Amino acid sequence: LAWCRQFGLHLILDLHVAPGFNFVNGNPEIWQTGQANDLFTNPEKQARFIGIWRMFAGRYRSEGRNLAFELMNELLAESTEPWNRLWKRTVKEIRAIDADRTVIIGGNKNNECSQLQYLDLVDDPGVVYTFHCYEPGMFTHYHAPFISYLKDYPVPVTFPMRKRDHQAFFDAFDKMGMVPDVYRREVFDRQFLWDDLAPAREFMKATGRELFCGEFGVYTACDIESSVRWFEDMIGVLDEMGVGHTVWNYTGFSHIMTDDTPRREACRRIIDIVSRKRPL
Repeated sequence: LAWCRQFGLHLILDLHVAPGFNFVNGNPEIWQTGQANDLFTNPEKQARFIGIWRMFAGRYRSEGRNLAFELMNELLAESTEPWNRLWKRTVKEIRAIDADRTVIIGGNKNNECSQLQYLDLVDDPGVVYTFHCYEPGMFTHYHAPFISYLKDYPVPVTFPMRKRDHQAFFDAFDKMGMVPDVYRREVFDRQFLWDDLAPAREFMKATGRELFCGEFGVYTACDIESSVRWFEDMIGVLDEMGVGHTVWNYTGFSHIMTDDTPRREACRRIIDIVSRKRPL
């Protein structure tokens, strides 16, 4: 926090792991953890969850608006309703200690923007709703070792992406009924990104609330020139929508802070795109 104040940066404190919840446990076919989440059925763990945020609220009560709390990363549950009950209880407890702290709330299915509609709205200007976006996932997670069906995918994936180059892949998922309507097209380009984020625009229009895209990025194994094009289009879409955004992340998943000579110039272009000021 001291470093952030020194350099004019904001910081979000985000629980990726909480009592009875870890976002990777909801994806056993990908992460293979063999564990289950029981936060929403275990009152003791819910009390611990609320207690953690009460502790943080007290510890940082004197901190300015440069600090925000994101209560939990990437909900994965059968229903959003238990989460609605828990996060609203938690915000109430935070407000008893700190009336002004910004609190960030995401929806189900790894903060998918289509799930925003199921989040409860509260009369609290300090509550900000968020979503994540990694579409098209076949490109952004190309050769990611934690995605079983992409880690050894033999065909190069570029952006824009054309379905005909990966027809067998799409056909296999289509047979399983796992291809959403927005994917029923031949080319995946900026227009696809715009269409995919339609639920976010609908949420903002229906509620009058602003949104925050808390994660987006491209895995480091992806074609670097395609990554430049994706970042340009993705940030262009978010800026056009008036949605603030943060990349996941500079040194790990997206790996755009690098001294790797073949990637350095392209990564510099990505950094320029990411750090570009949005017109007011």
